Amino acid sequence: MPQFVIRKIRLAHCARGPEWCEKCREMDREAPCLLDIDPPNYGMVARRVIELEFEGERFWREFDVVRVFESAAEAQAYAIAHRIEDVEL
Repeated sequence: MPQFVIRKIRLAHCARGPEWCEKCREMDREAPCLLDIDPPNYGMVARRVIELEFEGERFWREFDVVRVFESAAEAQAYAIAHRIEDVEL
């Protein structure tokens, strides 16, 4: 399984969400992001999870957002430059 994937996800500041958190309301949008799906301290820190498919099997993985891209084109260019094959926008 690769360490990094690129997905379009909803940005969030904390677990409370935009209904309760001002910072979450400010950043409440979807954006293409570089995700580390094998972060340090796996299972020891509260993180969001994402469902992935790898070699025909589905997995739920914790992730850290490494980078937020401004556009899908920027994300695609980054994927090509860094040989990231798992890209869903």
